Amino acid sequence: MRPAATLVARNVAWLAVGEVVLKGALFIAGVLVARGLGPAAMGDFTVGYGAALVLMLFLNAGQVEVLIRETAKRPPAVRELHREARRWQAGVALATLPLAAGAALLVRQPSLRWTLLAFIPYAWLRCWLITLGAAFKGLDRMEVEVGGRAAELVVALVLLAPLALAGAPVWTTGAAFSVGAGAGVVVMALQFRRLPGGERERVARGFLAREGLSFVGLAMAAQVMFRSDTFLLAAFGVARADIGRYGVASAPVWGLFALAQLISLALYPTLARAAASGSLRLSRVFALAAVGAGLGLALAAGLQIVRSPLVRLVFGPDYLPAVPLLGLLSWALPGACTGMLLGGAIAACGRQAWSLTLRVVQVALAVAGNIIAIPRWGAAGAAAVAVAMNSLSLAGAVGVAALAVTRPPRTGRAVFSEPEW
Repeated sequence: MRPAATLVARNVAWLAVGEVVLKGALFIAGVLVARGLGPAAMGDFTVGYGAALVLMLFLNAGQVEVLIRETAKRPPAVRELHREARRWQAGVALATLPLAAGAALLVRQPSLRWTLLAFIPYAWLRCWLITLGAAFKGLDRMEVEVGGRAAELVVALVLLAPLALAGAPVWTTGAAFSVGAGAGVVVMALQFRRLPGGERERVARGFLAREGLSFVGLAMAAQVMFRSDTFLLAAFGVARADIGRYGVASAPVWGLFALAQLISLALYPTLARAAASGSLRLSRVFALAAVGAGLGLALAAGLQIVRSPLVRLVFGPDYLPAVPLLGLLSWALPGACTGMLLGGAIAACGRQAWSLTLRVVQVALAVAGNIIAIPRWGAAGAAAVAVAMNSLSLAGAVGVAALAVTRPPRTGRAVFSEPEW
């Protein structure tokens, strides 16, 4: 196996381990809260944790993706790049955190209000943690963030268990996760301090901030894309049972899509270096498209085979009407997986704004399609729209990626102030 392939395979393995650790720990946390604090507290915890993740998207300011790319292109400058990224995030936090706290204080229900407030520090610390992780990911050291996340979750669970057993107020879950994130930051900061000193030239002020804006837009557009169909189903008065079945059909499809996300992230540093050296050519774009489409087709075919026993065994016989929805929705995977892999190539070329334009068009068409389809065909119409939009995005992603690699990367000259850059 060639060195690059070995590196990508190792990255995928570590990222997969990280996902297993994260999902497993969150499942245990959910069980502790549900059993120890009750259904109402579980609802507050779910809302508080989800709100913290959305807030983190804003606090991140797109710096994770930019930092991975620029570090991969110039590893000795990792300290300067990280310092500039954190400086911009601090400015965003000064504007965002007071607004988040004010919004939480407006919530009338006391338990939810205090839970939302308790999770705000977690959002900031988690942002710090993944930004440190981005610096190491740019160096193809995915295992460092896995270690930091493991420390975060172990500490959080150690604190959460006695709190749940004692029936503590639900806001303490936010405090437990905040302390855990702080522990993860300490673990990773110690690793970061041991990196070589590297170069001292200064990153051009505002470069990382400008580059990150498109990534923030992409993250928010993805949230809208994944959730708008459910919101529109509810808005058009589709029966709650049918919406529940649509959720059951969506869960395994988008759960398997995470595999494409892992592969894309594992490839990202390698693609960034190839783009910087001019070796990211059309042949590689088409190879990535073939890999993404092949992966999506394989996952979709697998779901076609196991869909009925999967729904019956995991969700129960009451959800068997979701089997046809799952069969239809699974065909969104070829387009979604291809778009995810090619999105990494586009971002590696510094053209993430083009991906954002493509995503905005996709979201607009999806919303329009759902407005037409849902009143006529209900959940089946939403599934058909998802398949159509992701299939359309496959062609769009191939075209945008091909255009991106044929244009000279503009980021290489903008990062550092030296003339040769």
